[in-house]
Parts: sequence; C-alpha cells; structure tokens
Amino acid sequence: MPAENLSFLIAFGAGVISFLSPCILPIIPSFLSFLGGISYGQLAEQRVIRRAVFLKTLFFVLGFSMVFIALGVLFSSAALALGGTQTLIYRIAGAVVVFFGLNFIFDFWKALNMERRFHLRKRPQGALGAVLVGVAFGAGWTPCVGPILASILFLAGTSEKLGSAVALLALYSLGLGTPFLLAGAFFSSFSRQMLRVRPHLHAIKVASGVFLVALGALIFTGSFSRLNIALFGLAAWLEQWGARDPAGPKLLFGSIFLFLALLLAAFYARRVTLRVQASGTSPRKLLYPGRLALLLVFLAVSVLSFAKVVDLSRLISSWLRFQGI
Repeated sequence: MPAENLSFLIAFGAGVISFLSPCILPIIPSFLSFLGGISYGQLAEQRVIRRAVFLKTLFFVLGFSMVFIALGVLFSSAALALGGTQTLIYRIAGAVVVFFGLNFIFDFWKALNMERRFHLRKRPQGALGAVLVGVAFGAGWTPCVGPILASILFLAGTSEKLGSAVALLALYSLGLGTPFLLAGAFFSSFSRQMLRVRPHLHAIKVASGVFLVALGALIFTGSFSRLNIALFGLAAWLEQWGARDPAGPKLLFGSIFLFLALLLAAFYARRVTLRVQASGTSPRKLLYPGRLALLLVFLAVSVLSFAKVVDLSRLISSWLRFQGI
C-alpha cells in the first residue's frame, strides 16, 4: 500500500506547483478581475473591499475541485476494477508520469503544449456562475494543470481505497486553490511578489519536471511502500524518545520554531530598513501581513512547545502513522 500520508503531502505540493506554472501565474490578475466583475485598477487599489472577489474565487475553486475529485474517483474505480494487476498499473502510471516530467524539462513533444480551454467572455453572475467557471477551468485548461494533474490521478489510481483517491484530489485542489484565494484576498502584495517570480518561471517549469520524474520513478518502482516503512520507523523513534525523555522533543521543536521566528524577524527587519532608506517611506506603511502572520505562528508554536502545551513530536508521529481514510 502506498504511504498515503506522504502521498497527501505530494498532492498538495503538486497543486501549488500547478498554480506556479508559466501559463497560469501570469494571467491571475486578469482572471481575478474577470471573476470579480471589476476592473484591474479597482482590484489593485488597497481601499477596494475584495470580499466579493474572494467569495467568487472560493466558489471558482469549488467548481474545479468537483471536476478533479470526480476524475480521481473514476481513475481509482477503474484501477480497483482491474483487481490483481496492481503491479502493471504501477509500471504504466510511473512510465507516463516520467514521460510528462521529461517533456516539462526538454519540451520535445510540442503537442502537449497545445492549449485546450474554454474561452469565457461573459462575466460570471453570482456564486453559481463562479462555480461554472471553475468547472470549465477544471475540465478544459491544459497544459497548465494537465501533466501534473494526470500524475496525481495516476497516483490516485494506484491507491487501494476510494476514500484515499478522493482525499488526494481534494488536497491537490486545495494546493491549487489556496494561492488563488490568497491572491484574491491580498491582491496588491500578490502583484508585487508575482513581478519577482516571473523571471524564474522557466526554472519553475524545469523544477516541476524534475518533481514529476521523481514521482514517476517512485510510482514505477512501487517505492511508496518502502517509504512507508521508513516513516513508520521515524514515528516509532520519536515516540520512544518522548517516552524516555518527555522534555527533550519539546525543547528541540520549540528551539527549531524559535530559530525560524528569529530568522524571519531578522529578514523582515532588514527588508523594511532597506525600503525605508531607499524611499523614505514610513515603516508603518511597509507592513507585510503574510510574513507577520507567519512570524507570529512560529513564535506561538515555539512558546506552546516550551510550555509543554503542544507536543509536536506526538503530532508528527501520529501524522507519519496516518494511513489514509
């Protein structure tokens, strides 16, 4: 049986990678403007209330999630119907995923770069319209999500449980949908960050190809089962360490998150200082909500771990032992 806990993490990461693909990321501002029914300028202004845009984006994510989950059910059901051919499924699925990954890197089969998507001209009306746009996106947008989505579908097909396949595609949809929601909620910050990411889109595409090749190799060789054994061993080691020395794991994980918080704080302070020196802007106008929130989360986790309120080692070992639905 594949290591579902690792598969879930891979599925979520694959969704994020799909969002960063060179044919999705650049069109996000225009797409959000279309989805929200407002101009790009209005969307970019800080004073504009983006609640309506966020809600429509949420229904849009729901729309393509329904399509992806339905595809996951079909793939998993077909694989279960084949019964004892699990090894053959691993070989075929792994080989196809490796092929997709190599094409991402070397771009040798141009046919995969031909887009098949619905071109919608009328702005969506209400929640139902946003859901329908999401369904159209999920059903027809390639190659942006095609190869990576197909890889997760093949991974779902190797699962021996229908519930695990549904969870895989739900997490893929969450990984793809969360950046959409964040872009709608923090559009100005997203626009600034997108300008920095654009020069690296080719590198992101190559990295996505490497990710797919590695995933395909794991599927082809059936190595998820061996990874599962290793994860179980790590979970057992954490539990044994916690039993011998209850304070040790809490001190370790508390120190790790405190270090991350201090590192982020130093980076944040340096960035604000440089911006103030370069533009003379007041530090109060240079707040980065996302980074501040992450800093506070790291600090909170560190304090709770030191105070023995949260046992991260137990949480991590429970997650490592989790084998799906």
